[in-house]
Amino acid sequence: MAFGLQCLLIMHTQTLNCVGKIMLPATRELALEPSVHLNDPVTTAIEVMIRHNRDTIAVLCNKRPVGQVRLRDAFAVIGIRVS
Repeated sequence: MAFGLQCLLIMHTQTLNCVGKIMLPATRELALEPSVHLNDPVTTAIEVMIRHNRDTIAVLCNKRPVGQVRLRDAFAVIGIRVS
């Protein structure tokens, strides 16, 4: 199955609190490590960002970047507002 089609199918089956629902487009300067998978829970993304002292991390599908997630957006999903 083609990379793009496979990732689209994964995105279609995501739960409400997974990283894919809140990710933004990837940028060229974004490091690929640390990262989370498209279907990882938002809480996993928060843990990774805190552990690595990052406010943005890459979102991968099949080891390729498909987006990025920000700590403030992840916190908002679990009800924490960051000013």
